[in-house]
Amino acid sequence: MQNAGTDADKRPFTTHRVGARNDLIFIDFDGTISVKDTGIAVIDALDLDEAWEVEHQWRRGEIDSMECLRRQWGMVDLPPAAIYRMIDSFELDEGFNELAEAAIQIGAGLVVVSDGLDFYVDRMLGRLGWETCPGDTVLQRPRRCIPRYANHAQVTDHGVKITFPHRSDDCEQCGNCKTAHLMRLRPHFSRTIYLGDGHSDLCAARFADVVFAKDALAEDFTRAGRDFVRFDRLAEVNGVLLAPYKA
Repeated sequence: MQNAGTDADKRPFTTHRVGARNDLIFIDFDGTISVKDTGIAVIDALDLDEAWEVEHQWRRGEIDSMECLRRQWGMVDLPPAAIYRMIDSFELDEGFNELAEAAIQIGAGLVVVSDGLDFYVDRMLGRLGWETCPGDTVLQRPRRCIPRYANHAQVTDHGVKITFPHRSDDCEQCGNCKTAHLMRLRPHFSRTIYLGDGHSDLCAARFADVVFAKDALAEDFTRAGRDFVRFDRLAEVNGVLLAPYKA
């Protein structure tokens, strides 16, 4: 693992990157807790070439994530049981358990923020042994559930029906505005720590005090010369954030 950015940024890890009481940990789901972006994993498993074109349109900024999600999931022609079997086959980063349990013990808040769909976020976190609860529950520092914000989906015999309860009028790009959540919650915490990998993380991560990044998010921060910690798996993040607690 390494820092990225200017030479001045490539210094040994310092205490400001260590998790502490009253921190707010924002963690993306797809490609961060799930090893591979769930939507992309579905597209690849079903060989949906047209869905890839939709993905590229979104990444180029030609459509918003809401249109992208609706069109891509609209191509998934499977009964609910088959969708659930496929979701259950996708790999998760089990380093999340250590991070979530440590946040509880330290007294930090942890919230999952996803521009994906709640049905698979909830199901996949359930495989790791966690129930989920509404995102704003993070203000209460829950000990028995994982607060999460995600787009809402119903898996039916007639397809996956998606709605966007966390859409922001100030942003036309994302169905679930991660920046709005961060800005609303941050006054209740000492600082914000962001973990993410993708295009939907670009905006919110820029307002965090500490950023752990991989893939597209790391590339964006490198180009912008912003300070961040590069990671590949959550065990690496835990080795930094939780270092004093592992001694």
